Order: sequence, then C-alpha cells, then structure tokens
Amino acid sequence: MFDESLELETEISLPPSLEAIDDVDVRPGRIVDNVLIRPEGSRNINVSWTSDDEAARSWIFLNGKLVVGPFMAGTKERSIVLPVPGDKTFTIEVHDLYGDAVTPNAVEEQPQVKPLIAWNAVGSAVCYRIYNTIFDAGSGATGSGATGSGATGSIESLLVQVPPLSGERMEIDCPIRLEGRNGRWHSFRVEAADQFGNESENHRLAYFAADLPVPPQLLITRNTETGLFNFRVEC
Repeated sequence: MFDESLELETEISLPPSLEAIDDVDVRPGRIVDNVLIRPEGSRNINVSWTSDDEAARSWIFLNGKLVVGPFMAGTKERSIVLPVPGDKTFTIEVHDLYGDAVTPNAVEEQPQVKPLIAWNAVGSAVCYRIYNTIFDAGSGATGSGATGSGATGSIESLLVQVPPLSGERMEIDCPIRLEGRNGRWHSFRVEAADQFGNESENHRLAYFAADLPVPPQLLITRNTETGLFNFRVEC
C-alpha cells in the first residue's frame, strides 16, 4: 500500500510586492464611480468617465475580465468604445491606478468550480486515477471529506487518469467544470496504482463548489396600441 496525501487548492492570484523606489508613484488606486455608459450602435457601448488625475492609468473590466488596460488618455475626461454581448446583462468596472502598478483584480466575484487538485507523488506509481462524487442538494460534507448525516452522494465517477511526472508533487486542474449553482458539495480522491495492479490507500477530501448566480434578464416589450415600451428585469 502507498502512503499518500491529498489536498485541494483554489488558485489565487496575488500581485508581486512593489519595492519602495523614490520615483514610484505610490498614490492608492480607486474604483471609478462616475462611469457613464451609452449605446454605440447595436453591439457596442461608449464608456466615459472622469479620472482624478491626468497621470492615472485606467483598467476596464467586462464581467470580471480585463478588456482594456492600462489605458492612458493624457486627460482627465476619458472614453472608450467596447463591444458587448447583445443578449445578456453585463457589468463594467473602471479602475484608476498610478505609476507602474500591477494589474488590479476585478471586483466581480469569480466562480469556484475548477479547483487545483494536488497530491504527493508515489515513487512506484505508474498512473494516478482521480475520482469525483457530487452530493445531492441539501446534503453536506464535514471534516476531511466524510459526508454528513443523511447525505446521499451520487455514484462515484472517474474524472481522469494521469501518468506520473518527475518531482515530489503532482498537480492538475480539475478537468471539468463542477456543478456549483447555489453551492454544491463534492468529494475527491486520488488513487495511485503500480505495475502489479496494487492500489493505494486514500481518503476523500470535501470541496464546496460555488458558481455565480444566473444573471438577471432585461425584457423589453412594446404596447402596439399606445406605442409605449415596458422594461422588466427577471431574476
């Protein structure tokens, strides 16, 4: 039997430290709160705002993803035209930073549905098998992966089989997007096998997948008699 450990991690991007240099602009950045959005044709928008300083570098995010940056206009009054999805709602963020600052992180919440799976390598292993179980909504998991009372997990399924690599640690991004609407418990386990078919002892580890909620839909209807439009947001 093999002696192995299994742990799950979610990747978190941390900016590198910025050394204190005399010519570095250390003024704090800010999220611009005077953004004006206007339609520009059928598939574009005009985003305009006023920065506090002409030297500010602007970073524009669409639905949590960086689309423009750094944007340096040389003036406080700024605007840019962006293509946007025509059939979905979206969020726009504009961040102003100074000097050679690192790229800011978006305020938009990111889903936690593709964890990084990592475990200690086994010297005699010829392959590793990664298994996943999703638990029914309302059931839970406690501790290092033991299901809570009343939890009824689905049948365990094999996610992927991977060959051994050099080094003391193995890592792989989850090969599927986990079900995480309204939050769902999953469990993972990694099994190592040698050339004789012997399989390692292993334990399950719980992971709580949380996906973003379904965005609201903007519905526009027109009254044929009055000619008036009706706007309704459905969540």
